[in-house]
Amino acid sequence: PARWVPQALSLAADLSSLDSKMYGAFWCSHCYDQKQSLGSEAMRAIPYVECDRDGYRTQRDLCRAKDVPGYPTWEIGGELFPGERSVDELREIVDGVLAKRK
Repeated sequence: PARWVPQALSLAADLSSLDSKMYGAFWCSHCYDQKQSLGSEAMRAIPYVECDRDGYRTQRDLCRAKDVPGYPTWEIGGELFPGERSVDELREIVDGVLAKRK
């Protein structure tokens, strides 16, 4: 929704500063929904890692090395957070990681 745009862009900037990534698969409906909830502008700031061997520009070996448990999975501040998350949930995770770094 359009009302999330400022929050999503602010969140994307913080996710980017924490070297965050979203791991997913091209066939994953929850991954698609996750991208939609953040919006295309915010998602441009966040690296997306394709884990399926048949996916475009697959990085399957990285997904295996990171032991990604399912899709989508967020890597934020070096920690994995599996599952589709709302903007508010991602904000809470990011704020927690940022607080630990102070």
